[in-house]
Amino acid sequence: MSLPDRLGELLNHLVALDNGLSIRLTLTEKARWGRAVAVLGAHLGDGPLWFGIAFIAFWLGGEATRCFVLLAAVAAIISVGLTTALKLLIKRKRPREATGFYSTRYDRYSFPSGHATRVACLAVIFSHQFPHWAAVFYAVALFVALCRIALGIHYISDILVGLAIGSLVSGGVVSILY
Repeated sequence: MSLPDRLGELLNHLVALDNGLSIRLTLTEKARWGRAVAVLGAHLGDGPLWFGIAFIAFWLGGEATRCFVLLAAVAAIISVGLTTALKLLIKRKRPREATGFYSTRYDRYSFPSGHATRVACLAVIFSHQFPHWAAVFYAVALFVALCRIALGIHYISDILVGLAIGSLVSGGVVSILY
């Protein structure tokens, strides 16, 4: 068997493993309380929520707060821009059709996760600014990411790549600007 054939077989195996594990981590409709917590957690990574928080902080904050908000905005724009470009290039369908509070009208593709990208980006930025709270920021980012899998709207690989993009880009922005 040639190397490209082996790599293709390995990739197929990894995709099947990703699909199977993701399905096992998805909550059923019977898990009403678990799904309610997952919906709340999944929405902690919503763009409009963070845009609103950033706007209020920029408007009400002093010079240091404004600089921090601009740093976070630069990192988020680059991270989410890269994620969006990859989504449009790869076009991976979600594990299941989004229902309820979710809409696929604006974001029908799952790979990589924009929510995971955004929360990882913010976790790195906030951890740099407030290092004593770093464990909390990273735990919240992981919680948001896992909630996206629990609702069945992302695969594990979507989340892992989103977390990696957000972490790497924001880490780069912090290292360049600080």
